[in-house]
Amino acid sequence: MGWHADDEKELGKNPIIASVSLGAKRKFVLRNKQNKSQRVSIELENGSLLWMKGECQHFWEHAVPKQNKPLNPRINLTFRNILMF
Repeated sequence: MGWHADDEKELGKNPIIASVSLGAKRKFVLRNKQNKSQRVSIELENGSLLWMKGECQHFWEHAVPKQNKPLNPRINLTFRNILMF
């Protein structure tokens, strides 16, 4: 998945995003929107819960980088609260 922020209007001002990874380990990367060279890399193991909240989506983008070699199966469940206007 390419670089993006979950900053759509229907997610609200400071959305809470919960993401559960099951199966093969994967790399998850955050980069600062203003200073794109500032990055944080996280290895998500089987059963990992990634929690993004507060102003995270205002200042950071995130991605799951492509990998050259085949990976073992994995699934990701992402939970967002959608606001109805």
